[in-house]
Amino acid sequence: MSVFKTKCFFFLRNPRGGVEDLDRMQAAGFDGVFCNIGDHYPSEWQTIRGRAGARGMFCGPWARTEDSGSFSEEILERILACADMWDSPLIVNSESELKGSGDKWTKLIAERCAGYDAALSMEPQPFDNVEWWPLKDMPVLPQIFPPAGSPAPDDCIEMWHAYGVDCVYLTFASYGGCTPSDFDLNAPYSIYTADDCGGNYAAWSPRRNSFEGCVDSGGGTPMPAIGSQDGIVAAVNRFRDLDPAGTLLVKQGNKWPDISTLPSDLSKWKAYDKLQRTLQILKDDHDAA
Repeated sequence: MSVFKTKCFFFLRNPRGGVEDLDRMQAAGFDGVFCNIGDHYPSEWQTIRGRAGARGMFCGPWARTEDSGSFSEEILERILACADMWDSPLIVNSESELKGSGDKWTKLIAERCAGYDAALSMEPQPFDNVEWWPLKDMPVLPQIFPPAGSPAPDDCIEMWHAYGVDCVYLTFASYGGCTPSDFDLNAPYSIYTADDCGGNYAAWSPRRNSFEGCVDSGGGTPMPAIGSQDGIVAAVNRFRDLDPAGTLLVKQGNKWPDISTLPSDLSKWKAYDKLQRTLQILKDDHDAA
């Protein structure tokens, strides 16, 4: 099971930022850390990695994939190479460098991260000029930085699911005046960063452990079947009663025949007949899904 779906963890910004006390992090309910290899060489994190390993905590790399305002494939490859070297999960932090890119970079990220325990860290709101569906099976970590400047967390989660991402787990800010009371610390989640906690990791401990970040592959909660009580035929027949000119059917006694009796050439059908057919197809497809 992915660590992103089951564990709380800290982002670490600086190996010399006062983040060496992994005992207190673990005691506060955090099972792992992710180290910033974009601004610091992987070798600079050896002390942190050693302490994490000694405590059975996971320790992986993260980095921003931006270079001079553009997406950097080289940085993505560095993150993957580090995860291979550390035998660890990884986080790809891609933000404004993805804007306007359609599915170009999201497809690349999904393809290159296949087989890894990987997540995408992004701004809270998905860009509407990016195709997010390639990351359907990859956890996304929207950044709630700080709460006053972000959409409500529930709104963020719904937006990401609506854009085709199945698993969404929040990252909460510990900087800029944010305090633990600003957030619903329902595990699993992550904190950006441990450097900004002043060593008080216990204040960011989970209050609950019931967050469900994943939906089904349909991108939402399961839909109820419409079933046989769809009312389509009854409703359309009422239209036919009011406006018989809108149907090719001829009422027999007090009953309208079924549209299966109409000619196979749809171009000869009239408005209510075509409407009934369309509604029936939509209902059948819905229930099949």
